[in-house]
Amino acid sequence: EKLTLEFTALRTINVENFGDVVGAPGSGVDVRKVDLRESVESRLGAANKTVTKKELRNVGPSVSYKLRDAAGQAREFHNYMLPVDTGDGVPVFLLGVRENPSDPFRYLRVPADEQSSMEEFMRLYAALGDPAAREEAVRRYVALAVEPSRPELAAQLSQSALRALALFAGSNGPDGKTLGGLQAISDFMEANVPEAERSRAGEVLVRILNGALFELAQLTRERAGLKPMEQSDQTQAFMTQAVLSLSDAQIYPAPLAFELKDFTQVQASVFQVARAPGKNIVYLGCALLILGVFAMLYVRERRVWVWVAPQGDQSHALMALSTNRKTMDGDREFVQLAEKLIGARPH
Repeated sequence: EKLTLEFTALRTINVENFGDVVGAPGSGVDVRKVDLRESVESRLGAANKTVTKKELRNVGPSVSYKLRDAAGQAREFHNYMLPVDTGDGVPVFLLGVRENPSDPFRYLRVPADEQSSMEEFMRLYAALGDPAAREEAVRRYVALAVEPSRPELAAQLSQSALRALALFAGSNGPDGKTLGGLQAISDFMEANVPEAERSRAGEVLVRILNGALFELAQLTRERAGLKPMEQSDQTQAFMTQAVLSLSDAQIYPAPLAFELKDFTQVQASVFQVARAPGKNIVYLGCALLILGVFAMLYVRERRVWVWVAPQGDQSHALMALSTNRKTMDGDREFVQLAEKLIGARPH
């Protein structure tokens, strides 16, 4: 398939919120421990108050690009340059993808090795697609798991491990799409294992799969001239994330991913000189605006109302005055105006 690469953007700083969302759906908040007063007070006061815990962290640079096929359809990708510690015990590279610009990015999490690279995962991913490497890994796994005196058990375990790795590696389905990962194993069990035995069989099959994948990873390190991985919590966390990533990689919509290795950021300062023919009018408007502000502060606004209504053979007049500031001068002026205009006597 012919694809066209379109570079979209480079973001040198990405600040993300790694705080826990309090009270979100599925957070398991116990209603018996909710303080109504504290809940109400947390929403009052300053605008910067929030009930959501925020932990802002810069996760480093990222690159965005699009892969466009021959039909003109494009997918957008957003890959981070550095591994991100998401709290799962092992740093991961985030490879984002989305079909439409209005959709959020969905991320493939690739575990980082001891050199903070994706090389370990890529070797394991390539070996998973090699039938010869899978057979060698299964042979090593069976040799460690079964005693040599029980060849019949070794043959059964070898067959189960090869079937599990083949299903996990994926195969082309009727529609041409690759079916693999943990979903393929789940579909196989639903079709071939009775419902009452699926839970136990699933645990055994996943244990066999993890053991075979670990030996496959050891085989790739041996071929690369590296020392074997040690049995430790860090190794277990890496393999756990690697199994999940290998499963998710089956539905990654592109046959390749671009990684940002290095970049040189160039800062620029721009000095612009412009000619504005209407600057005198602008300055005059600013001066009038300043004068208007001071006029609003020091000039009192006064309004007078006179209501004249017929009353028999004569006319009856009512007078009122309003001002934006109540002062003694305003009261005195109102008395003087009332006396001169309608002949009202002061009292």
